[in-house]
Amino acid sequence: MSSSACSAGRHFGRIAFVEVGALSVGRIVQVHPLDKPFQRGEEKSVFRFGGSAIVVFGEPGAWRPSDDLLEYTKQGIETLVRLGEPVGLRA
Repeated sequence: MSSSACSAGRHFGRIAFVEVGALSVGRIVQVHPLDKPFQRGEEKSVFRFGGSAIVVFGEPGAWRPSDDLLEYTKQGIETLVRLGEPVGLRA
């Protein structure tokens, strides 16, 4: 289940938000090498516990994600963001 919205503003340019509703699935981890074909019955991916997410698409060069989000993402750490907390900065 998902929904989306687009916005255009003078501070961050065009931005699209896609809300993804998931029941107890936070992410999907690919465990099979992407450069090798897999056989029927082999494990290809696993579901990790979590929940819903919001995906943000922004106009290149107009904004960038907050430093903490970038750092946690590099480390593979899910970040809880509460209403009103900043998630991006003007570029």
